[in-house]
Amino acid sequence: MAIVVTVPRDSSLQFRLVVGTNPETGAPIINSKTFAKIKSTAIEQDAYDVATALVGLQKYPLDEIRLEKESQLTE
Repeated sequence: MAIVVTVPRDSSLQFRLVVGTNPETGAPIINSKTFAKIKSTAIEQDAYDVATALVGLQKYPLDEIRLEKESQLTE
């Protein structure tokens, strides 16, 4: 059995923004905005701090912040 090596790759930071409300159901309408090329060495707290600073520049209210990490699996 081969030994699998995980190689971290750049991640992305995603904002989920509430852009409106569905008039029929009252459910929020969510759009996302993604910032790519977040370095794999970035600390989660630092990514969060930058995200909260950027949220203040957005037109719509925030629903959620996501940090999507990617990895490459090799032998």
